[in-house]
Amino acid sequence: MKSSVKFIHTADLHLGSRIQLNKNFDSDLDQNYKNAVYNSFNKIIEAAIKKEVNFLVISGDVFDNEARSVKATRYFKDKCEQLKEHGINIYIINGNHDPYRREGELLELPDNVYICDTEEVSTFEIYEEGKLIARVLGQSYRGSSESRKMCTFYTTPDQSVYNIGLLHTQLDPNDSNYVPVSTNDLMENEHIDYWALGHIHENRVINDHIPYIIYPGIPQGRDMGETGVGGYYFVNLEPENTYYKFEKTADYIFDRIEINLSELNKDNLSELIYFLKDEIDEYYNSLDKEVMGYILRIVLKGKTKLYKLFQEQEEESLNDIIKKLRSHYSGRMPSIFVNDIINRTSKKIQDLDNIIAKDPFIKELISFMSNLKENDEKVKEIKNAMGDIWNPEVDLEKQDPKEFQITDQLFEELFDEAKNEIIKEIIERRDL
Repeated sequence: MKSSVKFIHTADLHLGSRIQLNKNFDSDLDQNYKNAVYNSFNKIIEAAIKKEVNFLVISGDVFDNEARSVKATRYFKDKCEQLKEHGINIYIINGNHDPYRREGELLELPDNVYICDTEEVSTFEIYEEGKLIARVLGQSYRGSSESRKMCTFYTTPDQSVYNIGLLHTQLDPNDSNYVPVSTNDLMENEHIDYWALGHIHENRVINDHIPYIIYPGIPQGRDMGETGVGGYYFVNLEPENTYYKFEKTADYIFDRIEINLSELNKDNLSELIYFLKDEIDEYYNSLDKEVMGYILRIVLKGKTKLYKLFQEQEEESLNDIIKKLRSHYSGRMPSIFVNDIINRTSKKIQDLDNIIAKDPFIKELISFMSNLKENDEKVKEIKNAMGDIWNPEVDLEKQDPKEFQITDQLFEELFDEAKNEIIKEIIERRDL
């Protein structure tokens, strides 16, 4: 019978990076934002010691870039030495952000740190009281991209102990940048019991039984592309009681909330700000209060009398709203920081429901467009017609937040907005 083994699975620490916010923010919180990425890793170290794990695995991107900063490297070294004092080893693969350095690390790491090679799969055997209890296998990136199908070479001499494979991948068999591999490829590898993945900045359980295939996600999100709670997985592998648990580490959580203005019958900014405060307060009351703060993107939707104001003075109006909301929530704990506001509103038309109900052409048009959105082949044709602006195989590491990029969610929003604009134009051009 296999020996039980406890370990922590983390990835994508991105030490050396920091939380990115739009425009100026409260200087009192500045230091907290700067330290959040480091604090999340410190929580992982403390958990490893408290839970008395056998080892820690890091599935790529310990550092944010190849030129590791002195601060980030020193911090990582100190935390590894802290684990060494408790007899805990760390097993690492280098990812696309921190590819393997043949010339050595900036600072010499303690001897409880094991970094996987690039030219072949490294295999580390883990012993407890002289008995082999597990193996860790991994292969590091040579550079900022990696086209080799590495998982083929993750092989072990036997299955007498649990074998953990570290892989930094987008889990796409056609992706030549970040280790092309499919879920089936991993499932079919009979040598590995647990695939400790990295690269995707969202915790995901791809397969919930042997072989376990799990992404821990990023421990601390840094921008609006990394929403949700960050953390790691605590894993206990044993023949009759295997379990894994996601543990939170993020000090700050990026989130996106949609607020419908259709019920707001006012047409001035003051009333809108009161309305938004009520909506955000309701959201805030439902939140986990154990974190330090929330960083919000607010999406305004619905048909509103304020549509004309947004059309004429959108930037100035939204900046004024952001300023008022930031001031209102200043000093609250957990903190609330309104990072930005996206306007997705449309023009409010009086008695729209009655107009639609009486007009057979508009009713038929709505039915047609609804059916169109549900037709996968037609949607595919529309996406193909969009050309480069639509890319279903998004490169998660090279997205520019300043560039326009259509996601599935945005596509659906734009489709609905187009439908509303068509109906509005028909109504305005006809004498109904």
